[in-house]
Amino acid sequence: GMFCYYVLSDKGKLVGVCSHNGRSTIYHEDGKLQYQSTPLEGTVFNKEELKTKHWRWDAFQPHVHAPPFQPVYFTISPFLSMRSVSLEQQTLVFSYKRHSFKCNVGSRTTKLTARPLECPELRAYLGELETAKQAINENLRKLNNSLHSAHQLAFKEAKATKRRASDSTRSVTVKV
Repeated sequence: GMFCYYVLSDKGKLVGVCSHNGRSTIYHEDGKLQYQSTPLEGTVFNKEELKTKHWRWDAFQPHVHAPPFQPVYFTISPFLSMRSVSLEQQTLVFSYKRHSFKCNVGSRTTKLTARPLECPELRAYLGELETAKQAINENLRKLNNSLHSAHQLAFKEAKATKRRASDSTRSVTVKV
């Protein structure tokens, strides 16, 4: 099911909201932003609302002191804390003395994978594209062979000319 968790402080003040789609917002006791998570990224703020940690869940731009390389753990109140390991593993921890209750508030969405469109026009176009690609590759192969043959011919002619020039200088010896 789809859940939305509202986190209240001991005084009944809203200190956080966590939804099933990976969006979470946690506030400090004074109401300033402490943690924010979206399906794309996560951020931790200090008491002055300055970013202390920022990361992307897909880790294309890794930050080694934040998820997915290191979990983020912070206290919301004396009895409540939050641990964030990944988009799917975000846990609210309620603890009192030796007892604790963990509630997973991470995203329950799955990554979408793109599939090619299955329409006849696209298939026909892709077929024409493949035929054109093969024709271009064949023409490039022929051009490469022609250039290679021309280079070999020019090399042989230069070698033959050089040989003829050296033979003619040998036979021009004059004795006096």
